[in-house]
Amino acid sequence: MNPRLEFYKIKLRARGRDFVTFRDFAVETLGIGKGATDVTVFKKLHQHFIQSLKEDYSKSETLKKRIYIEAKRTINKHYDKRPSLDSGQFTISGVLNGGKFGTDRAVSNNDDEDDSTALGSNKTVASYFFVFIYLPPDHNEGFFIIHSNSKEDNITNVFKYYIENLFKHNPSFHKAKAIEFCPQVFQDEFLKGSTIKRVSFETNVIDNVTSKHGVSSILNEFHIKIEAIPKNKDVSARNIGDVMKVLKDKVFGTSKKTTRLEDFEKKQTTLEGTFGGATKTMNWDISDNDIVPVVYLKDRITKKNPDGTPDFEELKQFCENIFRDEILPEIRPDLNVTKTN
Repeated sequence: MNPRLEFYKIKLRARGRDFVTFRDFAVETLGIGKGATDVTVFKKLHQHFIQSLKEDYSKSETLKKRIYIEAKRTINKHYDKRPSLDSGQFTISGVLNGGKFGTDRAVSNNDDEDDSTALGSNKTVASYFFVFIYLPPDHNEGFFIIHSNSKEDNITNVFKYYIENLFKHNPSFHKAKAIEFCPQVFQDEFLKGSTIKRVSFETNVIDNVTSKHGVSSILNEFHIKIEAIPKNKDVSARNIGDVMKVLKDKVFGTSKKTTRLEDFEKKQTTLEGTFGGATKTMNWDISDNDIVPVVYLKDRITKKNPDGTPDFEELKQFCENIFRDEILPEIRPDLNVTKTN
């Protein structure tokens, strides 16, 4: 088990309007009065989030995954940590149950071979996952953090599906859009100790070549890839901007037709560095402004539950701290919140 965090922005979308707020959504779809306070609006949004876990979009037949809150306290070891609200910060945080269904399984007692039970394909095999959600009444963009236990043991995609449908209401509101991103503090942490392994430019668009034998399209059968590999293995990733300034104007082609590397279809750099206590190699599409390194919880959360999941109280405090000190100033500069150094 290698617990990690993923980060997403939530953007509301409505028919015929470029900017709609979570307040607008609550007023138009949840029965809140226009004069309601922000706290009242947010409490209604929290109620909507909890109650909708019983709706069909809390599970995905395509992903074969479901999220919910197990109501039986004898089964749900973290029932007291289920998602609750902080109306001062407009955040919801807590532990959900979730996992895969759709496969016939059997459950067997390791200490008693006669104690076994069939587990039908309609049963969800659930784990515990922590979520942290920001839903500001006065804005059109929210945010969530979700914890995963590993690449396989996660509910990220089904939770993203749930959030997108949570703020859909025909005919006025389209599905919300959940956009993956990584807070600048973690991007900086990764770049600080990373080096550039290579920069590559790729394209498939090549013009036909005219020769004495006529027009040849043989180059169209090739995928063109150009790589720049540092001679010095310790070129800092922080220098990628300067490297790109030099490379982007280089050209590929013939005397009659050239293509700048900047205009190639795919521009990517491979970075290597120590992040979250381990050496990681990641590919970053230079066309994007942000890199999205995986944020592992090793050395960030010191306590663990008996099943190997991170201690959820410590994880909640960690998420609250980075939200208040780092993320909120980044995603809501209009609030004039100052980052904590």
